Amino acid sequence: MSRFTTNIQQIIQMKKSIVFALIALVGVVSLSSCGGGWTEENKTSMKETCSSLMKISYDEADATAICDCYITGLVEKYPKADFNPDQNMAEMDACSANYKTTYDKEQEAAAAAAAEAEAAAAAAAAAPTPAN
Repeated sequence: MSRFTTNIQQIIQMKKSIVFALIALVGVVSLSSCGGGWTEENKTSMKETCSSLMKISYDEADATAICDCYITGLVEKYPKADFNPDQNMAEMDACSANYKTTYDKEQEAAAAAAAEAEAAAAAAAAAPTPAN
């Protein structure tokens, strides 16, 4: 793996961590004033904020799925909205664990295309040449 690729991966991971931290902060701040639990308004607000931030690193469908999981998990585990930032981050990590960032998907597609091109070139080289 090249140094450039490693640096890009580190930047992507940092960007992902920053997004998660922002979502955690928004969640804690937006719910700290309600004190009595979840309202439809604050669930909707958190989901919209989460989706906007997650679209930085994930495609729209994955961002929506992650945020649905995230909000549902928080509501189920902390019905009084009494979670702390670490619990918030743990929920986000759990919900995003099975999704790949847009960058990761692009890298996989490029690697698959390169492997396919290499296989096609090898097959062409191994094919018998037609007799004249």
